[in-house]
Amino acid sequence: MANHLPFERGLKNTVLMTNNSGFSHAGTWHQVYTDTLVDRWHIGDFSSAEITISADFDDTKKEILKCLVTCGQDIANVVVYARSNTGTDLLNVTVTVNDSYVDLIINPTSTDYNGTKFLYTGSYFANLNPLLP
Repeated sequence: MANHLPFERGLKNTVLMTNNSGFSHAGTWHQVYTDTLVDRWHIGDFSSAEITISADFDDTKKEILKCLVTCGQDIANVVVYARSNTGTDLLNVTVTVNDSYVDLIINPTSTDYNGTKFLYTGSYFANLNPLLP
């Protein structure tokens, strides 16, 4: 019997997407205002993450950002390594860390873009070394 699922087990224990299928994202979106929290995780759980943020201000102003976040107990860094938009940067991305968690934060590039809608996805990478007390 043929497999009619859009995926199957791939090499090295990966998921193989068949028939050129892929992932699509929709669902709960939020709006951007000053210091909008995108995501938060405990610093003991993950040491890095890859986050994709898709933003939509109106029918002509849209943007997608790819971000890499790394964090330790006292330091965190974010790099926006890819940005594509319809001619206008809508978002700025920052990251903060404290003794408990990491926050990924976005702000509109201008108050003109307050209320921009966004959604995001993430891939998270486990902390391989325990945090020191």
